[in-house]
Amino acid sequence: MSGSRQILIVDDDAQVREVLHQIFLSASYDCLLAGNGQEGLDVFRAARPPLILTDLKMPVMDGIALIEGVRREDTDTAIIVLTGAPDVRTAIDSLKLGAYDFIMKPVNVDELLFAAERALERRQLLIERREYHTLLERRVEEATRELQNAYRATLEALGSALDSRDVGTEAHSRRVHGYALATARTFGVPEADIPDLEHGVLLHDIGKIGIPDAILLKAGPLTPEQWQIMRRHPEIGKRLIQGVPFLRGAIPIVYCHHEKWDGSGYPRGLKGEEIPLGARIFSVVDAFDAMTFDRPYSKPVPFEAAYTEIKRCTGAHFDPAEVEAFLRVPESLLEEIRRKSIEP
Repeated sequence: MSGSRQILIVDDDAQVREVLHQIFLSASYDCLLAGNGQEGLDVFRAARPPLILTDLKMPVMDGIALIEGVRREDTDTAIIVLTGAPDVRTAIDSLKLGAYDFIMKPVNVDELLFAAERALERRQLLIERREYHTLLERRVEEATRELQNAYRATLEALGSALDSRDVGTEAHSRRVHGYALATARTFGVPEADIPDLEHGVLLHDIGKIGIPDAILLKAGPLTPEQWQIMRRHPEIGKRLIQGVPFLRGAIPIVYCHHEKWDGSGYPRGLKGEEIPLGARIFSVVDAFDAMTFDRPYSKPVPFEAAYTEIKRCTGAHFDPAEVEAFLRVPESLLEEIRRKSIEP
């Protein structure tokens, strides 16, 4: 017989127990029987019936203790309590513990069977609702993941477009993105904060959109006046993305990626831990990439030479803690990030 029509009847009075047994047998239930709460709990653990009908006053373990024991193991089981008039308050307490309903003695057969059907229907509805919510949450997670992947792909494409506009920085955003994530995870940045870091790194130079080509693409050194214009790109970048809700977490890197640990950076001259963590991580990996990748104005140096220079500038340009984290990133991983950045 179907488990969905199974009931555990718990009552210390053998005669009452048998009457209830016959009532539910006549209604096509598969019946399990127990003489007290402890027996009932043992039977429940073995068979997991969806419905329990229990008396309250019983030796060894009463009905309240039985309900508590069942609820510790299963929150879905439908429980109906049998009670006499003097025990109504206790029966009400049983509802607070998770019983579905209570039936007054002497029992009305039709009322009892109707309560049993309602209890099973409610149990099924609760299970279906939870399964629906679980399914919905899974679909939302999948949709969110797909959306985040689409966002990331779009930002990577935009970062690459920015790189291609700035002579000699092809695939720069992809490399510093990889280096920054590896450093952040080595440092212990929570995974929940990683997306903002990714967005900020990929868009760190978005403000260069507002810099005239005559300055951005100039082959020789910039004049002091041109440097003043170039140094505006963090502020331009901040203005560009601050109106996009999902990019607001990227603002600290976009706005502060040229700040230096000793306060000599720009645009605000922030010092030490006044500089946002993401920007401190970025400044290390950005310098590493600038030194180790071929550009028109500089030849690449070996990783070891770059490590030495970064150590030399620790405490001046760079946060010592972020340098330490970066230096713990395996060189093989840095090589792999670099290699993948220039693959077609």
